[in-house]
Amino acid sequence: MIRKTLLILGLLAALLLVALAVYIRQPLETSRLGSTANVVLDQQGERLATRLSVDGFWREPVSLEEVDPRLIEMLVAYEDKRFWRHPGVDLLAVIRATGTMLRHGRVVSGASTLTMQTVRLMYPELGRKSLGAKLEQMLMALRLEHHWSKRQILEAYFNLAPYGGNIEGIRAASFAWLNRSPLHLTYREAAFFVALPQSPESRRPDRHREAAERATSRVLQDVADSFGWSQQQLEEYQAELIPLRKQGFSTGDAHLIDRLGSASGGIVRTHIDGEWQARAREILRGAIAPHGSAYNAAVMVVERRTGRVKTYLASSGYANAERKGANNFLLALRSPGSTLKPMIYGMALQRGLLEPQSSMLDTEIQVEGYAPTNFDDGFHGRVRLKEALIQSLNIPAINTLERLGPQNVERRLRQYLSIPRTQAQGAGLSLAVGGFYMTAEQLATLYLGMLDQPAPRLSFLSDANEQYSEGILSNQASDQLVALLSQRDNRGQPYVVKTGTSDGRNDAWSIHVTQRHLVLVWVGSPDHLSGEQISGAQTASPIGRELILALGLEPPLIPEIAVQERPLVAKANCNRLIEYPEPDELILTQNGRIAVASRNTGVSWYLNGKAVEVENGTLPLEHAGANVISARYGSCDQAQSIFVQFVN
Repeated sequence: MIRKTLLILGLLAALLLVALAVYIRQPLETSRLGSTANVVLDQQGERLATRLSVDGFWREPVSLEEVDPRLIEMLVAYEDKRFWRHPGVDLLAVIRATGTMLRHGRVVSGASTLTMQTVRLMYPELGRKSLGAKLEQMLMALRLEHHWSKRQILEAYFNLAPYGGNIEGIRAASFAWLNRSPLHLTYREAAFFVALPQSPESRRPDRHREAAERATSRVLQDVADSFGWSQQQLEEYQAELIPLRKQGFSTGDAHLIDRLGSASGGIVRTHIDGEWQARAREILRGAIAPHGSAYNAAVMVVERRTGRVKTYLASSGYANAERKGANNFLLALRSPGSTLKPMIYGMALQRGLLEPQSSMLDTEIQVEGYAPTNFDDGFHGRVRLKEALIQSLNIPAINTLERLGPQNVERRLRQYLSIPRTQAQGAGLSLAVGGFYMTAEQLATLYLGMLDQPAPRLSFLSDANEQYSEGILSNQASDQLVALLSQRDNRGQPYVVKTGTSDGRNDAWSIHVTQRHLVLVWVGSPDHLSGEQISGAQTASPIGRELILALGLEPPLIPEIAVQERPLVAKANCNRLIEYPEPDELILTQNGRIAVASRNTGVSWYLNGKAVEVENGTLPLEHAGANVISARYGSCDQAQSIFVQFVN
């Protein structure tokens, strides 16, 4: 009978051990560790933006390497001396606690280990004060020790321990009470952070200063032997004054959380220069203040060669509801105005359709009912490419876009920026004047691709690899474009800027190119209201110039481009060469050929810069739309634009 009983008990014990082993090996359930506050740091590790965790706690992720070893050693010495040796449950402490409870009829000392405390922090439902809950804690502690190392368990504790109010985790606590990281602490500061989680509300120094100091001194007293302190050392540590003052929770640049944060939280380390960010914010707020509440502004500063975002201000103020400041205007689809014209001319230079010294016609045109004008509603006749580019003349840009093929340019733009078909569908010729809506981030990426090879993509995170691709322009075309865009200020310093203003003056842009950076500025109406007379040149560009001066950005290096100047008008004693067709004439053709005529015999004819043969007084066309016909006779030449429509 006894043997049978022992056998049954042995089997039951074996089954329990098997069940325990199976339980311990089960994966851990999702815990509160999966939700932390969002924190965005600048390139120096300073805070730019913070946001509470989804459950409302100021809980910042921290690694054990970021915690002062004094605090780790003191916590173990005070809370769980055998932490490094036991398997999660300290049997000696359990036996001692049980014995004292039986002798006194009440709980005198606890047997809770740091692992069990961590379990309660991870799974608050196990924190009930009952024998069953205590057993559950022990089982989960064994399970936790099976899956995690001791250092991982301590790290979890330091991420979840309560430090008063909604402050959780040692990193948030250290910033809240000391306004610095927990990496370097005095012994008394470490003792304070050991004592506070035991009773976080009754020992908060902002409400119960004396209780906090008494508890801190008691921790120092209890660990003195473990640290081998003399009585004098102990008294010195206990007498130390800690300037504890609760810091307010600051959200900072909340747009950065919206742009870079995640629902689960975490620390994001960026390339952003905190000093530049602060200076830019000050400039932006000052610049937008004179404008009505219907307007806002945004700015980016990006390193050219790397794409690193050094300044990112998505509005003049996140909390300004009147200006709709919570919107991220660097991600909003807006009309880019004339800022795409450099890309059009750059592509034409790369394909050989234009040369830096080319001259162009700026006259009234009409294409299938589309009759664009310039910003000043006037026309300038024959102009050089540099003049057309700097003055943002619409007609030359539209003519050039027509020669390139607007579908081809739009396809290249979409391909380079990975723009979905749902964004700005079929802009056509209006692409040259702001009809292709895009974001400021996309525009900045495009300019990076026009300036340097290999072309970088925007890079926000300092711990991520930077990405590069083949630029949208060749080095030669890029150099030509920068030289054409370059001007000199009243001090003789070179500068490169392209401005843009949308139809209706809802958007004003300026994109400044410095030696190492790209500075993008947007000013506009969030609700697309036409009110103030804003423009890229008068509204956005001054902000960019002020930023460049404030941040000490160096002037751009202007490439030396060999330019053979050509006269804009026919040479002296040169009569009109082209009698037909008339300048800017709209011609209908059924067979793809048009008639041409000249008073002179032996004239050489050119179509879009290429020599063509005239047969029976007509020449062949390659495409409909804008075309340039040229005639040369001796030292005389003449060129003029026409528009052709194929008909059945």
